[in-house]
Amino acid sequence: KEENLIEFKEMYHPLIEDPVTNSLKVKGGVLITGSNASGKSTFIKSIAINQILAQSIFTTCAREYNSSIFNIYTSMALKDDVLNNESYYIVEIKSLKRIIEKSRDIVPCLCFVDEILRGTNTIERIASSSEVLKHLNKSNCICFAATHDIELTYLLEGEFENYHFEEEITDNDIMFDYKLNPGRAKSRNAIKLLSLMGYKDEIVNNANNRAEDFAKTGKWEQ
Repeated sequence: KEENLIEFKEMYHPLIEDPVTNSLKVKGGVLITGSNASGKSTFIKSIAINQILAQSIFTTCAREYNSSIFNIYTSMALKDDVLNNESYYIVEIKSLKRIIEKSRDIVPCLCFVDEILRGTNTIERIASSSEVLKHLNKSNCICFAATHDIELTYLLEGEFENYHFEEEITDNDIMFDYKLNPGRAKSRNAIKLLSLMGYKDEIVNNANNRAEDFAKTGKWEQ
């Protein structure tokens, strides 16, 4: 496990015009947090694509790229399966189980998980997600997980490195710089996006009030 490594400088996604580059060096699991549309999913997809390029044609979209040889697995862009009578959650836990099984192989596993276990309720999602990620981090695996659940950054502190993307919010717009920052995310933009999409002030203001009340008390009021 100690020999597993992935390191890159000024890496970018090959399909984005005028892309923003990012640099990182890790030897273990990474949690990526941030608001909606801030760049979390695109960032972990960029790593996955560049790792495949590095291992197949020895070329990457980066100024420098250095890593171990990995088996690469993802749990991203999942869909429910009506024909096989499988809900989104069932599809998701099967996808994660496949990664867990492969993380025991001699060849290290590099895995990418986007919004882990979002198909279930908050309490069980956070409880199960923390244990799944903890298990992967103890295996022969480097895991990049993007999540909105800030609770995971506390539950897995000391085991996963925390990085985040952030935005600048004004009265009429949200601006993203798509730069990776150390630490957990401290901002939210979901309710602001409702406003920018033209939702009624009553909905937006009441949502803001509910969120502020919960942040203060830890309880949802009727």
